[in-house]
Amino acid sequence: MKVENHFVGDVFARRYTTDQPRYALVISHGIGGHGGIYDKFCSFHAQRGVDIWAYDAPGHGKSTPNRPRGTFTIEEWAQASRDLSEHVKEMTGLPVFTLGSSYGVAAAISARDHVAIEGVICMGSIAVPGSAIVASMTEFWRSDAIQKVIEQVGRAARLDIDKLIDFDEDYGQKGAKEIKLKDSYNTWSYDLASWVSFFNYEPPQPLGENAKPILYAYGSDDPNFPEGAVEMVASEISGPVTIKRFEDAGHQLMMFNTEEFSNSVDEFCLSIIA
Repeated sequence: MKVENHFVGDVFARRYTTDQPRYALVISHGIGGHGGIYDKFCSFHAQRGVDIWAYDAPGHGKSTPNRPRGTFTIEEWAQASRDLSEHVKEMTGLPVFTLGSSYGVAAAISARDHVAIEGVICMGSIAVPGSAIVASMTEFWRSDAIQKVIEQVGRAARLDIDKLIDFDEDYGQKGAKEIKLKDSYNTWSYDLASWVSFFNYEPPQPLGENAKPILYAYGSDDPNFPEGAVEMVASEISGPVTIKRFEDAGHQLMMFNTEEFSNSVDEFCLSIIA
C-alpha cells in the first residue's frame, strides 16, 4: 500500500492506494478534524483493494492555506466532495463513493447529485441537510435577528469546539481530548458565520429525489443523538437506503470498530458495482 499527498485545487487529500483497486472512497471528516485522523481505517480498508482519498475540508488541516482555520461554508465543503470525486473518477476510472464521518456526513450526502458518485456512506450523524431534524433547528438560525448578528460580528465571534464537544464522551475514550490536542492539524475554533452556514444550506437535490444507494451506519451507544433519530432521518431519503446498527459501539466506528465497519462498507460498495 502507498500513501500519497495531493492537492486538488486548494483542497488537500491523503491518498491510500494499492495495486488493482476495485473502487474508490472519498472521505469527509467531522468537526474539528482532518483527513489524517482516519489513518487506521484508511490503511486497513485500502488493503482490501480500495483507493481512498481522505481530504481536509476547506478551512481545516492543510486545505485552503490562504485563510484562517475554522473559516468555511458547508456549501464549499460539499463541493469539495464533488470536486474530489470527479478528480478521482477522471484519474482512476473507478466507481467512487463518498463517506462522511459525523458532521462530514452533511458534505458527503449533499454531494450525491454529482454524476461521478455511485453511492454514499453516512457514519454516526443526523446532520443531513434537508432533513426534518435539521429543518427544526433552522428557524432560529435563519431569523432576521441572527442574520443581523452574523452581518455585524459573524467572523469575529468564535465558537470553541472543546467547550461545545466532550471528546472523551464523543469518542468513548478517556483522554481523547488530550490526544487530539497533540495533533497540530486539528481545528479548535470556528467563527460564528461558518458554523451558521450549515443551517442556511439547502442541497441542490432534495432528499425525496435521491436515487443513489445510501449506507447509514451508527453505533448503538452513540451519545450524539437519541434512539430512533437515524431511522427517522433515513426514512426521509428516497432510493435504496440501508441502515446498519453496530451494537455496543460508539460514535467513531472507523477508529474503534475498524474491521467490522470496513466489512460493511466493502459489502455495500461491492453490491453496487458487481
